[in-house]
Amino acid sequence: MFYLAYEAQELVGYFKLNVGEAQNETFETSSIELERIYVTSQHQNRGLGKHLLNQIISIVKTKAVSFLWLGVWEENKAAIKFYERHGFKKFSSHPYYIGKDKQTDWLMRLKII
Repeated sequence: MFYLAYEAQELVGYFKLNVGEAQNETFETSSIELERIYVTSQHQNRGLGKHLLNQIISIVKTKAVSFLWLGVWEENKAAIKFYERHGFKKFSSHPYYIGKDKQTDWLMRLKII
């Protein structure tokens, strides 16, 4: 599911939630994946990321899931701090490749139920 964020009719960001089999990982308990959250560069540092994340959490709370989760590159310290400030905790990791370059994503989750 894609959600678009507008400010005065200008697209300023979006987020993508994956549910069910569309998720990149499967878990024993029900979950929703936040696959993408993006704010355009000219609209960053104005609290829009926090606003979008609050909207995401509100949406997820209406679903019958145990947690919201995401993958974030282990070297993206600013993003990791952002998610930690909002209650996400690292619970695992997984590799992914950019060409032949192996990278590692931290898997972080926020308990919903």
